[in-house]
Amino acid sequence: MNLRLNKKTKIIAFLVCAGSILLSLPFLFPGFGILILIALVPILFLERYISENKTKGGWFYIYLTFILWNSFTTYWIAYANFKGAVGAILLYSLGVTLVVRAYSWFRKRTNNAIGYSFLILGWIAFEHLLAEGEIAWPWLALGNGFATSYKVVQWYEFTGVFGGTLWTLVVSIFVFDLVSKIINSSISEKTIKIRYSLLALVIILPAFISHLIYAGYKEKPEPKNFLIVQPNIDPYHDKFGGMTQKEQDERLLSLVNAGVTDSTLFVVAPETFSSGIIENEPYSSDSFNRFAEVVRRNKNVNLIFGASTYFMYPKEKFSGEHRPNYTARRINGGWYESYNTAIYIDSSERIMFYHKSKLVPLVEYLPYPKYLGGFKMFVIELGGNFGSYGTQKERSVYKSHDSTTVIGTAICYESIYGNYYREYVLNGATVMAIITNDGWWLDSPGYTQHLYFDQLRAVETRRSIARCGNTGVSAFINQRGDIVARTEWWKPGLLSGQLNLNSKITTFVKYGDYIGRISFASMFLFLGLAILTLLKISVKGKE
Repeated sequence: MNLRLNKKTKIIAFLVCAGSILLSLPFLFPGFGILILIALVPILFLERYISENKTKGGWFYIYLTFILWNSFTTYWIAYANFKGAVGAILLYSLGVTLVVRAYSWFRKRTNNAIGYSFLILGWIAFEHLLAEGEIAWPWLALGNGFATSYKVVQWYEFTGVFGGTLWTLVVSIFVFDLVSKIINSSISEKTIKIRYSLLALVIILPAFISHLIYAGYKEKPEPKNFLIVQPNIDPYHDKFGGMTQKEQDERLLSLVNAGVTDSTLFVVAPETFSSGIIENEPYSSDSFNRFAEVVRRNKNVNLIFGASTYFMYPKEKFSGEHRPNYTARRINGGWYESYNTAIYIDSSERIMFYHKSKLVPLVEYLPYPKYLGGFKMFVIELGGNFGSYGTQKERSVYKSHDSTTVIGTAICYESIYGNYYREYVLNGATVMAIITNDGWWLDSPGYTQHLYFDQLRAVETRRSIARCGNTGVSAFINQRGDIVARTEWWKPGLLSGQLNLNSKITTFVKYGDYIGRISFASMFLFLGLAILTLLKISVKGKE
């Protein structure tokens, strides 16, 4: 059997492998973030090659490149939901393939400049849509690739993650265009030197400015004492059946008792640690009472912990077919709401609830429930009832009992959304907590990527973070994005330390995702341009 590959096949295979590897490495290994700047170069060459050679089924190779990238970096989703992982990988890869295909259309029917402009704005618009749309998956935004090299993007406090995506696209296009001209000998030596100088400037200047910002950033010393407790309860075998709630509570509270001191201001426990708490009457829960006892014994402590909670709608207002909203569920002739909640309680027994509102599609909520509610294939069974978790409009923040500290608490997936996360700061948060349960992804890149992305949130908002995971990694992150202390993976532990408060508002916090909004709005201009181009082609065809 002759297995020798022809030249065309070798070129395509090389470009597919190079593109998928360069896109993946920044998301998988610390210090490789800078490689994302050239990750799209092989893909641009692949697009040009299959177009010029009229390769049959050539677009499948670009799709394959993105599938490999998504598979290498997010395969771990399959540990919790295999079908969800396949769907996310195939659909996200299809989306970015369509962006590249539209770029190819504009390039061939107009000119390179318009094509490049569409690629930049169209890619960012796609990422913006996935960050703000009903079906959201911003995990692989190109700007997130710098999370493992956060010191080179300290200017995210001005731009957010899409500033990194913009930088990546500009550099990749610059490199591709320069190399293409050199290969085709369509550029003079003098111009090459100028282009090399400009390329060096485009790469080095942002990184240099970032390191200046990093070196010059000084936190205002306003320390508060935090205790993070990581109980390490296996979500697959112990959390929902292997251990009783009382046994789980006792494991966590033993860590609290071992670490809490008279100076501890906040104790932070993981996402969905407790369950079955009814918000209308929380003290009916034995688990809630155990947590309340902590703040009764420790008068200085403000306690934050995650729980699955329920709100019972009054039957006099909502009964029978009078459903409060699309996420409400039936119970005994009435309705109730189910939430993934961060609960705050202090020694005065002041209780506040924040409900997770950026939910995982098809796991924690049903997209477009008004239109898809009748489709059984999309039904989510939680507790045997149809529905999704409830949400809330505002990012609630908690003020400590001594009024010195305002803390926001993002729950797991919410910390992926920079534009969303900044709302806690807009509502007054001077420090942040992130509570999560990353044990679903086992020992994979999933939990480390999540940790790295949280470092970017610290840079964007300049807010210190107390990050608490059920199985790890829990960490203290300062306002520059440095991890100053962390626990080990899959081991019970606690962290006790200080975090500084900050009340200043960054440019990104003030204006939000303006790069994404501008890019998305520009798509209407490109739509108009596409229509005009098609009309011109039609007129020429008739002539």
